[in-house]
Amino acid sequence: MHLGTVPASSSRPSATALTGLAAAAIVGAVLPALAGLAFLISLATRRPLIGAAARRWPWLTSYPPGSLPRRTQVGLTAVWGIGLLAAGAVQATGAITGGLSITSPASFTTRALIALAAEAALAVFTVIWLHRKPAPRTLSAATWAAPQRRPDDRGADCRSGS
Repeated sequence: MHLGTVPASSSRPSATALTGLAAAAIVGAVLPALAGLAFLISLATRRPLIGAAARRWPWLTSYPPGSLPRRTQVGLTAVWGIGLLAAGAVQATGAITGGLSITSPASFTTRALIALAAEAALAVFTVIWLHRKPAPRTLSAATWAAPQRRPDDRGADCRSGS
């Protein structure tokens, strides 16, 4: 054995390390798709997961506890479901066409970065959606937001024309 050579046994990872890496890669690749399916199934059962999260952690939204509009709950749940399924599809496409193997640390890192990028984009989209100023949806809401009468108009009645 020469001074600059490394024994063959130290250059290959152990079977336990390969098994752990393979299990982590499979879970990392399948988890976003399973979470996306859970979001979409919650829509099918008419119990959006975003609504449950908003009730559990009201400080995440700009709405008072329990008042997140149903339309927002359904919309965000659909966006998260589709987004996570898309992240799973991109990971699967990379595994099939890009040669991302289960046992390669670089492939594992690539798949993890794909999932993290998708989840970060979904989080930014959610924050923007939840913290935008909602417009009044009905005429009565617009009426309540109308300015009050001035003190010199106390005697005038708008409806009677006087």
